[in-house]
Amino acid sequence: MNTKKLLVDAHTFDENHQGIRTFMKGIYSAIEIQPEQLEVILVANNIENLKQEFKNQKHFKFVKLNHTNKYVRLAYEIPKVIKNLDVDFAHFNYFLPLFLSKKCKYIVTIHDVLFIDYPNFFPLKYQLVNSFLYKRSARKADILTTVSEYSKETIRKNFQISDKKPITILPNAASDLYWQSYDKELDKQYIKKHYNINKFIVFVSRIEPRKNHLILVQAYQELELWKQDFHLVFIGKETFKNEELDRKIKETNVMSNGMVINLEDVDNDSLIRFYNAADLSVFPSLCEGFGIPPIESAILKTPTLCSDATAMSDFDFFKNYLFDPSSLEVLKSKIQMVLKSDNKENLESISETIKTRYNWKNSANNLKKLILKK
Repeated sequence: MNTKKLLVDAHTFDENHQGIRTFMKGIYSAIEIQPEQLEVILVANNIENLKQEFKNQKHFKFVKLNHTNKYVRLAYEIPKVIKNLDVDFAHFNYFLPLFLSKKCKYIVTIHDVLFIDYPNFFPLKYQLVNSFLYKRSARKADILTTVSEYSKETIRKNFQISDKKPITILPNAASDLYWQSYDKELDKQYIKKHYNINKFIVFVSRIEPRKNHLILVQAYQELELWKQDFHLVFIGKETFKNEELDRKIKETNVMSNGMVINLEDVDNDSLIRFYNAADLSVFPSLCEGFGIPPIESAILKTPTLCSDATAMSDFDFFKNYLFDPSSLEVLKSKIQMVLKSDNKENLESISETIKTRYNWKNSANNLKKLILKK
């Protein structure tokens, strides 16, 4: 048996936590491959970090990249590594290298093309550059994958991908850490002790206009939830400035004496505690290629309200917890419904459905099949 070589562009582990990193961590932590079948080689600048991230994968190999600039990486350094190591397969997210080897088959995962369908949420330069590069990647990929049915259809439509070319869905999932059992009361005590927050509603996401933080602040303000001692907690870094949101938060904090809080740097352990301790998790995003946070909170049996827009319409297990993210009145009604409810049985059912439908072992196994049958 000739051992095939798979190179994985893992530069995302040199950067801040984001959806691509979650995807790569989930897929390649769960993939089970015999080393005589496939030699997996991860490339990045910080390979010591990679070794920690994938310490369960004893057979993985790591190659250090010297350049941090993505254009140098894709135009020169990675093509050189592919040639020197005689790589059979190479996996990239969104962007293919400038120069492609005829001996290598290229795997591309395009998570979404939201900037095309929702251009008002993205800078014009971002749209123009990525429209060209994503389309090139989609058309030249030997194996094209994405994370949801919604993204699959929008990729095919926007880039005129023939129906003859398969687009394989490798769904996102929550980390195995979320499948463990956690004590909600202990986590509530932890959040109270370390953050001085008792009752709270949480929204985990980068802060940018399409994530729709504004409607949640409006709902919180109009319901005057601080009078019921609820904090509103945002967890995530700001990626696009939203002055209207900043004004609304300041206005609400004047009324509530600072009950709207944004936390940027929250480690994984603390994030799970926040999810688990929350009275309610809300995900009001207007558009997503998938949407991992509502799955994470719901697995922990935390009441979770989730937008029904774009890819999240697949989350039918939420049933009455789905809502139209463009309607303030609907969101207010849903928040009131959940805060007055005590339906633990329903939360258990949602959690079990998510575990069955979305798990990294399934996605990793499907990726392995795609590679080994080529």
